[in-house]
Amino acid sequence: MELDEYYSIDSILAEQQVDKEANLNGDQSEIKRGSRMELPYWVARPLAQFTSLISIELPKIYGTKVRNALDAGATNVDFKMLCPYFYLFGRKLLDLVVDDSLTGVLERAFKHRLRDVMDYSQSAGSATGHPFELKLDETEKELYRVGQESTKQFIQWRDRSAKHIQSVELGARS
Repeated sequence: MELDEYYSIDSILAEQQVDKEANLNGDQSEIKRGSRMELPYWVARPLAQFTSLISIELPKIYGTKVRNALDAGATNVDFKMLCPYFYLFGRKLLDLVVDDSLTGVLERAFKHRLRDVMDYSQSAGSATGHPFELKLDETEKELYRVGQESTKQFIQWRDRSAKHIQSVELGARS
């Protein structure tokens, strides 16, 4: 975790995206070379960065099945169910996993979904619970809220400014 992310709740929660935890010393059994196990990110990261004990594979949430679903229709993928911190966790994995295509997957998904996030935020008003909004990851939810707030502020500015505009007489000074 970077120093500027130390107090970030979203950063902390993004690192908790593995369903199962492994207790490496709890049962006193020997772990054989080549064994595969799921570890939480916060355990796997230091092991992968500072030792050559483990290699990290991409989690299933960034695997072929999800990539195919994103290619078929990125806006139909339910990121809240898949991984509530899809982009943030994916960004953290970029330094640990040898997969040159992960950057492209994250970028394409974000670009395709951003259009709809902004369209809905500009037109849906303050309605919450819209089916589209329920599929967003935390990054997209924040952009959605910012889009709604900027639309609201623009409308307030537009309505107020129309009341305060006065004509100015332009004439030659004598």
